[in-house]
Amino acid sequence: MCGIAGSLDIRFDVEAALAAMHHRGPDGHGSVEIGVLGRMVRLLHARLSILDLSPAGHQPMQSRDGRWWVTFNGEIYNHLELREKLDGPFRGHSDTETLVELIARQGVGATLPLLNGMFAFAALDTLEGKLYLTRDPYGIKPVYYHRSATGFGFASEVRTLKAMGLANEGVDRQGLQLFLSLRYTPSPLTLYQGVNRLAPGNVLELDIRKGSFTETVYVAPAKMRFSGSLEDAAEAYCDKLKQAVRRQLLSDVPVGVLLSGGIDSALVAAMAKDAGYALPAFTVGFGGGHEECEIGDAADTARVLDLPFHSVEVTPDSLRDALPQLVNSMEEPLGTTSVMPMWQLVQRARQDVTVVLTGQGTDEPWGGYRRYQVELVRKFLPSAIWKLSGGLAGNFRLPEIAERSLRTLQESDPVKRALEASVLFNRADRIRLAGNDGDGGAAGIIENWLKWLSPILCDPAEMNMRLDTRMNLSDDLLLYGDKISMAFSLEARVPMLDIELVEFVESLPLNYKVSLNHTKIAHKLMAERYLPSEIVHRKKKGFQVPFGNWSRGPWRDYVGEVLLGADSPHLEMLSRDGLESLWQSHLAGKVETRQIFSLFMLALWWRAYHS
Repeated sequence: MCGIAGSLDIRFDVEAALAAMHHRGPDGHGSVEIGVLGRMVRLLHARLSILDLSPAGHQPMQSRDGRWWVTFNGEIYNHLELREKLDGPFRGHSDTETLVELIARQGVGATLPLLNGMFAFAALDTLEGKLYLTRDPYGIKPVYYHRSATGFGFASEVRTLKAMGLANEGVDRQGLQLFLSLRYTPSPLTLYQGVNRLAPGNVLELDIRKGSFTETVYVAPAKMRFSGSLEDAAEAYCDKLKQAVRRQLLSDVPVGVLLSGGIDSALVAAMAKDAGYALPAFTVGFGGGHEECEIGDAADTARVLDLPFHSVEVTPDSLRDALPQLVNSMEEPLGTTSVMPMWQLVQRARQDVTVVLTGQGTDEPWGGYRRYQVELVRKFLPSAIWKLSGGLAGNFRLPEIAERSLRTLQESDPVKRALEASVLFNRADRIRLAGNDGDGGAAGIIENWLKWLSPILCDPAEMNMRLDTRMNLSDDLLLYGDKISMAFSLEARVPMLDIELVEFVESLPLNYKVSLNHTKIAHKLMAERYLPSEIVHRKKKGFQVPFGNWSRGPWRDYVGEVLLGADSPHLEMLSRDGLESLWQSHLAGKVETRQIFSLFMLALWWRAYHS
């Protein structure tokens, strides 16, 4: 896991740019300047040594034939298998060397479908004069780019673009509307004017001679359909997950596991134990009196699996003190409360290990959220009831999840349904806050992904699962996982998003994944081979934070001041009256916590980056 950056025809302070991404790669820095067709390309790299700790893994790395240069962030878990297809000699055993030689042999386009891993990398073809920028199929590793009339720049993080003299143009209004619609900004947009985030499974090709570029999806939706029984599916899934966990245990440095109280991380830990690795387990919680606390459940799982166990208990004060650093490290506001305990958790884990396995990435492919069951309900309801549900949503004060579900039921258009299933603020609230009811292009991004899915026949529930895997998961949950872990130079791996594994899961019939009464069906059936039933079927807590209670209690004055302080820079674009109304409704228990938390994080981000 590392940091990458580069540019075409942009002059900047290389040492400042490398310093800006030092936390992503404290074990070594590298930079090269390469003249291509009379233009200057720079490639930068900050190294976190995981595989091949020797100088043979130094980057940017040039192919043996001298034609290609690569700067690479991530891990390619099947690189040893791919290396068998290549001729030596090799300088070392890093996956970067495998990658650059594979590209030298057959080009970027033919190489990408072969890679199983998490990655963002740039590859420069000095002969043809082309620069390629890629992101892995599920977007585990982010990469940003900035294009102007004077040149092109890219980096793993926005702060590096800033150090290169880019990304200083202010807040993007379309990105703001996107955030208010979804609580995050899906690729390719961000909240920074002029800065784009490469979408998952995409490759950008920059023609240096012409100065033009194209961005395309290099992966196709999985068309394979599993035809065996539920028991056959559980058996095959077991084999696939075993292989994924074994692949992701590959490391030349210590490995641990981030253990929650739920099934997913417990299953990863159990699979690792089965492979001969009793990984040290790390968890975080809030102590007694908070139902969200998972320390007791995680400790029980660690005891069952006989794993070394370490926990950290956070308090409102400790999390509040950490917020400035947390917001600075995340670079983008995200309305997911689990970002806060994650900060403390990875900080503790880094004291003992350099790599952690996580259980992230299971709910979307396996249908772990209730909103997928709403689509199943819709199948059995006459259209008249769908329309009636809209009136119910408008006339009664309902829990937010119920209100969204009812709004979803009444929509016949798949794009609008997908948007309603995830919407943060509805049109009326967006007008109150920003004077604009637009969704920032959210519907268009959803429509593009649905077009990508169109060659296969998908049930609406399955369609939304695949959509969330490539939007919410990539640009919200995985994005904060990358930024927060890398703030402490910790590599976080996600075996549940092994590329072969997800392709298999997406091939399963929908009723093997979700039904009206059950979620993650074959996943849980298989898990019972490794874990006691009480762990497999333990109530999901979702790594939540008691922000609602804290913001009405010990954090009340603090949150209020952040949202409504007279000198708050976000008030240039957001209505103080609209914020005040929502804040007072929240204090009265009439506004959902995630809405206030999202605005709170947006306001903190605005202070940090645009004050």
